[in-house]
Amino acid sequence: MAERVEIVVNGRRRAALPVAPKLARPASPSSGFLPEQYHLSTFELPDCWIPYYMVGLQFTRGMWKRHFLENGKPFEEIIRPGDCYVVGPREARRFRIEGEGHVCMVSIEPAVLQEMIAGSPYRDPLELIRTRNGQDPALKGLLLQLQSDLAAGCPSGPLFGESLCVKITETVVQRYSLGRTRLDEYRGGLSGARLRLTLEYIDENLGLGLDGDTIAAVSGLSKYHFGKAFKQSTGTTLHSYVLSRRMRRCQELLVQTDHSLAAVAAEAGFSNQSHFTSLFTTRLGISPRAYRQTRRRMSLSFRVPRRVASQETLASASVK
Repeated sequence: MAERVEIVVNGRRRAALPVAPKLARPASPSSGFLPEQYHLSTFELPDCWIPYYMVGLQFTRGMWKRHFLENGKPFEEIIRPGDCYVVGPREARRFRIEGEGHVCMVSIEPAVLQEMIAGSPYRDPLELIRTRNGQDPALKGLLLQLQSDLAAGCPSGPLFGESLCVKITETVVQRYSLGRTRLDEYRGGLSGARLRLTLEYIDENLGLGLDGDTIAAVSGLSKYHFGKAFKQSTGTTLHSYVLSRRMRRCQELLVQTDHSLAAVAAEAGFSNQSHFTSLFTTRLGISPRAYRQTRRRMSLSFRVPRRVASQETLASASVK
């Protein structure tokens, strides 16, 4: 995947938009998803080919206008604040946006999307009903979550963003595909051996920036099928499971070590102390520092009776 959304002009790829993204999530080349946020003002594109599926949420100052040519005829669309758009790989001619605002978007590699479709890789590329522009509460909610994750610096690592991108893609397939396209299914969950290897790998690598591609490779499944199979086997999503294991690791480190909170966060795989503290407090209802102090006091209180009992036993023995 490219570092910025691209178009193809005269057989060569180039950055699609005239400005650099305001926010972006670093993506591995194999992730297949590229989330970005741009602040845009009036611009136009040369005649080009769009090589990705793109889904976005638009926040305009007033009304935007989109001009383009389709089947030889000129069109003009009004873009309102909060409108979503869905675009598949296509030719773009005389494409121009008039207005100012920002857009949160995710570009999706066709190969990744095809993997989700029943019968892949033997189907033709997914066809959309047409370019979609308008209100869509389901997509808007997912894109707002993605925007918040980008704005926070992706503190949960790649897994949360990837899970949102998968849900966005599933929504596009279910709501905007032409014909009776359906999502592929993986039945039966993970085998005992695959599940054991996967869980061991996660526990041994919590401190790393775990991503769906790497974890799925351990099981020998594609990322999309692995995500479905993992949930069938464990009853929870991959992101939720990894997060719960990281929280458990933090609890152990807080009680068993004198590591600083920053070191605890890093060793458990959190991107920074602030995110770790906020998440820990939200989930457990107590700050990490208070949790450490409370658990250590409890541990001491349990040990004191044993010491007292030992002293009483010795005293009794000496009297005899």
